[in-house]
Amino acid sequence: MLSHSFVFRRVCRTLIIKHRSWRNGRRQVEGRSGIERAWFSPMLGSIAAGLVILVAVAAYELSQPSLGGYVIAALIHAAFYAGAIWWVINKPARARDFALIILVAIVLRAIALNAPPSLTTDGLRYVWDGRMQWAGFNPYLWVPADPVLSHLRDAVIYPDINQKETAVTIYPPVAQILFLIANAISDSLRGIQVVMTAMEAVTVWALLVWLKASNLPRERVLIYAWHPIPIWEFSSMAHIDSAATALLMLTIVAVVRGRQGIAGGLLAAAVLTKYFPIVLAPALWRRWGWRMPVAFATTAFVLYLPYAAGAGPKILGFLFNHLGNEGYGEGYGFHLVWVLRDYGLWAPGALGYIAGALLILGGLGLLALFGRRADEIRSEHMIILGAAFVWATSPHYAWYFGWLIPLLARYLSPSVLAFTLLAILQNTPGNATWATPTFFYTTIFGGGLVLMFVELMWRLRARRAMIALPSTGS
Repeated sequence: MLSHSFVFRRVCRTLIIKHRSWRNGRRQVEGRSGIERAWFSPMLGSIAAGLVILVAVAAYELSQPSLGGYVIAALIHAAFYAGAIWWVINKPARARDFALIILVAIVLRAIALNAPPSLTTDGLRYVWDGRMQWAGFNPYLWVPADPVLSHLRDAVIYPDINQKETAVTIYPPVAQILFLIANAISDSLRGIQVVMTAMEAVTVWALLVWLKASNLPRERVLIYAWHPIPIWEFSSMAHIDSAATALLMLTIVAVVRGRQGIAGGLLAAAVLTKYFPIVLAPALWRRWGWRMPVAFATTAFVLYLPYAAGAGPKILGFLFNHLGNEGYGEGYGFHLVWVLRDYGLWAPGALGYIAGALLILGGLGLLALFGRRADEIRSEHMIILGAAFVWATSPHYAWYFGWLIPLLARYLSPSVLAFTLLAILQNTPGNATWATPTFFYTTIFGGGLVLMFVELMWRLRARRAMIALPSTGS
């Protein structure tokens, strides 16, 4: 029979062990809840606070206006943004990181939307085109200064419209439809801003769908949402590229879901908003399938018809004149031609440069079309095609780089990301001392090309190293 003292000792020992286990478990729970109470990564929160301040500073500089001050603030923003990307890619996300990313993206745009349109006058043309359509006029037929439109003029929009005496609209049908919708909201720049900011929301939604389908963290949406170009050029300056990018992202979602017919219609809508999405067609088309090309052609015809019925061949608007004004007709609008001529070196003419660029882009298109399974979508192919197209076409304005950014959220190319950030320099006021076209072309396009080449060599070396690894037996 057991003694009372033995039983008492056993009971006390059991209680002590249970108490220690409960105390240790409580410490673990408190430790976990301490992390949860942090809600979001402190580093990410610190970067977010810095970005809010920087965007506010940039908005103030634009109100002066001081483009130099804006560029400095935007470049510092780019450095903070690069740190945020590193954190999101390399550190595990906390429970509220995604909510923080979306909230900060909204706050940054809310601040930027209150800045004056000091970077561009394009939004004024958008408002005018919408106003013309609302009044029943075809924007492909009349320049803004035409006397027949005199009753539409005002003291806010009309005086600063670019080339109002000589240029009909340059923008294709879907862009015109969006301008009309914006006019229904408000006959002002604010109406355009509402539409283009809504298009940004569509881009974010489509990107999140794509990331989920790719089993990638949703926090990678930060790569688009915190980038300075969409904040300033898509929402604040309300460039039509925002809508073209959104329609392109919807096209990608349709392709990912295997809906080639819908993708073809969406791609046509994107191209008829702004031309650049067409370059990704080889990476999106299910090889030899008929649905995408048929849907593309049908949608394009239907969208052009209401405007072409009255304008006929004038439906192309001011496009070719615009290309001439930008120097592409004589060749110097292409950065490579400009730099070579500026240094007194031989440079190809416009036709020679265009032929070479088309040859390279055609080769990359064939790689994207045949370098995959017929039903496969390769995000790296889209990055290669997109970056090559932007580099070859030599855009003179930062917003032309914006459509590459959501693609980077799916396939992060450090060199292409840097290329888009270098584009911020295009807003720097020019001077004869150092801020010359040659300087900017060399820095943005030359620097971007060097970085892309270095990344390509690094990736090829890493791939060879992987192939060289000895296989392990089971």
